[in-house]
Amino acid sequence: MSIPSVFINLFAIYRLHANTKLSVFVFRTILHVSLLTTCICVPFFLIELYFNSYFPLSPSICKLWLIVDYASNVCLGLLVCWASIQRHILIFGPIHIKKLQSTFKYKLIPSILALGLPLAWYSILAATCTFDKTLRETFRCRPCFENEKFIFLIDTILSLILPLFVTIVVTFFLLIRIIRLRLRIFRFPSKKWRRCKRLTRQMILFSSIYLIGLVPYVLTNLNSLYNFWPSINLPWCIQIADAFTYVPCCFSSFLSIYAFPEIWTHRKDRRYRHHHHHLQKPNRKHNIRLTKTSTMLSTMA
Repeated sequence: MSIPSVFINLFAIYRLHANTKLSVFVFRTILHVSLLTTCICVPFFLIELYFNSYFPLSPSICKLWLIVDYASNVCLGLLVCWASIQRHILIFGPIHIKKLQSTFKYKLIPSILALGLPLAWYSILAATCTFDKTLRETFRCRPCFENEKFIFLIDTILSLILPLFVTIVVTFFLLIRIIRLRLRIFRFPSKKWRRCKRLTRQMILFSSIYLIGLVPYVLTNLNSLYNFWPSINLPWCIQIADAFTYVPCCFSSFLSIYAFPEIWTHRKDRRYRHHHHHLQKPNRKHNIRLTKTSTMLSTMA
C-alpha cells in the first residue's frame, strides 16, 4: 500500500497547497509527515525483515531511522490530537478565537511544536545508543532506551498513551456535541451544517486510522514492561505491532482524497463559484429595489 500511497499523497499535497483554510492546514502537515515516513522508514523496515531482523547498514543510518521512525509516530499523534481540539474551536468557538487561530503564526506554532519536540527528544535518546556490529557484519537495530524501564515507561505515557487518550475523549465529545446540535436546532442552515458535518467526518476518519495503527503498538510496549499477556511477547506479534505503526502514514493519503472534496475541484472552478456567490448579492438587492419601485408605481396609478 505504501507505493500507491506515495503518489496519492503527492497529488493531495499539490492540490491542497493553495488551500489556506485553517481546517486544512493541520491535515496538510499530516500528509507531509506521512510522506516522509513512508519514503524513509518503510524501506528500512522491509530491509530489516528481509535480513531476519538484522540491520545490514551502518549504525549511523540505524540511528537516523530510529529518530525519524519514533518522532514521526509521535508527531502524527500530536497533530491528530491538536486537530481534534481544533475542531471544537472551529465549530463551537467564539468568532474572535477563530480569527486568532486563522493567523499564520497560530497555524504554524502547533505544527512546529509537534515536529520539533519529538525530533529533539528522540535525537537525544538515540545519541546514547551503541550497537555491537560483530555478528555477520549485521546487528539488531533496536533503541537502547527501551531497555531502561523508567525512561521507556515515561516515553510511552507522554508520547503515545496521553495523545491517544486525549484524541479519543475529545473526538467522542465532538460527536456528542454535533448530534445534540443537530437534534436541538431543526432549522439549521444547510450550508453551515454541511461544514460542521464535513469537519467532524474528517476528524473521525483520521482519528480511527491513527487508533488502528497505534493501539497494538502501545499494548505490546506496555506488555513488554509488565508482561500481563505473555503470548504477545512473541517475535511475530511484536513485528505485526511494529508494522501497524505505518498504517496511519500509508492510509492517510487515501483518507484525504475522500475527506477533502476540494482535492478533486479545480481552482478556477472554486474561484468562479466564490466570485459568482459574491455577485449574486448585489443582483438580489437590485431586483428587490426594482420590485419595490414597480409596486409603488402601480399603487400610485
